[in-house]
Amino acid sequence: MSKKYFSFLVLISFLFLFSSAVHAVVKEVTLFPNSARVTETARLHPQCSGNERCRASIMLPPQADPASLVVTLPAAGRTKIDDIQLKAVPRRDEVKISELRKQIGKLKNDRQELQAKMQALDVQLQFWQMQTKAKTKTVADADNLSAAIGRNVKKSSSGKFTIAADMEKVDEQLKELQEALDKAAGSKETAWEAALTFSGSGKEIVLSYNYNLGGCGWLPLYRIEALPAQNRVSFSWEAQLWQSTGVDWKQVQINLATLQPAVTVLPPDLPDWIIKKRPRPVYKSMRKDIPEAPPAMEKSTLTAGDSREAAVEESVRTTYSMWSIGRKDLPAGAGQRLKIKEENWPADFLFLARPSLGQQAFVRAQIKLDAPADIPAGEALFLIDGAVLGKRNFSLAGDEGTLYFGTSPLISVTSSTLENKSGATTVFQDKQTQLWQWLIEAKNLSGSNIKLRIEEPAPQARDKRIRLTFKQNPAPLEKDHSKFVWIVDVPARQKTTISNTIELEAPKDMDLDLGWRR
Repeated sequence: MSKKYFSFLVLISFLFLFSSAVHAVVKEVTLFPNSARVTETARLHPQCSGNERCRASIMLPPQADPASLVVTLPAAGRTKIDDIQLKAVPRRDEVKISELRKQIGKLKNDRQELQAKMQALDVQLQFWQMQTKAKTKTVADADNLSAAIGRNVKKSSSGKFTIAADMEKVDEQLKELQEALDKAAGSKETAWEAALTFSGSGKEIVLSYNYNLGGCGWLPLYRIEALPAQNRVSFSWEAQLWQSTGVDWKQVQINLATLQPAVTVLPPDLPDWIIKKRPRPVYKSMRKDIPEAPPAMEKSTLTAGDSREAAVEESVRTTYSMWSIGRKDLPAGAGQRLKIKEENWPADFLFLARPSLGQQAFVRAQIKLDAPADIPAGEALFLIDGAVLGKRNFSLAGDEGTLYFGTSPLISVTSSTLENKSGATTVFQDKQTQLWQWLIEAKNLSGSNIKLRIEEPAPQARDKRIRLTFKQNPAPLEKDHSKFVWIVDVPARQKTTISNTIELEAPKDMDLDLGWRR
């Protein structure tokens, strides 16, 4: 068999294998944060043999998970799929991907040429440096040799500096092009071919199929601005989308999902409830006490209402939420930003202070919305009245929540101890006592009246024999097992005080741990 004839057969086989994939079109993509579910349709013209078995093939991108492939035929047809065989094949690049590879190849060749020139200059430089050891017969010969060495060393060194600068530029261009190629087509050099065997098929088969795809995803980006004078919070949400299949998606139905559905579908087994005698504890001779962490400012949580953006429709699935943003073009490579929604949320603003932790007062917005929402975690830019506060992670769930927008230097709340003493005051002196007195002072140096929420830890008795008596002026608006809460109005350029007295009484022989306020 001649080489020319063999090459012809290979070409015919190649065209036969990939003829059915030419008409495949991406119809719908559901993007998860780091993956996607892709639905394509294909119009195939299978090749049939004498036994009425017909064959055709479809192609999946290199980042596709072939095990996730699901093929669906029209319900009304008589065609059936008898078998699907999957195998890895060399990828076929689109025109722009091939062009990127050509540019990278050319730059690599240019770099090799520069490197060869650099090596040649190194040899020349070493030669002239060796001539410094050459012996000359006369002073004139020495002067001529010295001048020649100087000229050529300078020339070689100058050439090396020029080539080094050119190589640095080439390396930068190579890095940029390689990054662009990886973003557009990924790093895998093989794609997937699914060879389908049909029975009862006609000349043309229209089928749809879907599969899981890596190398793509989306990232939520938020802008949250507090507008206290208007009693609202401005919220805008954009999504940054990307895909690296190497093929531009044209007018594809794009859906955004909050998270990939969990792989684990079965609930875990219930643990056994075993009650038995506790073994005798073994104590170490030395023990390092671990200090308790101080109370921390509660994390920002918020809820968002349903979307009012006509182009975006939200639907809630069993394990995740999904937004339909319509038909969009999504080219391979660089990410694209799309607006999801823009809303104004009604908010109640006040300042929050915890003087036991510090004198700062935090701007707090309390949000209450009409409907619950599920907005995924992402980076948010926080502002107040146009001033940028910075970026931090943000997620929303439910129908109410709290947001913080930094501190005000014009508002301060301090706590000062007036009295802290212990003693025995009963007649029979069989009790021990402890007295705490402290004053909370809130100052408003701004030119506006403010509403201030003050929170202080409340003592918690862990023994029925411990008795606590409280005297507070004004009395807390709220009191639970862990904290006191006051909500006070502080006029502009004025201050407000709160006095606290707490008395403790316990058996004299009880060894008490008085906690952090000793």
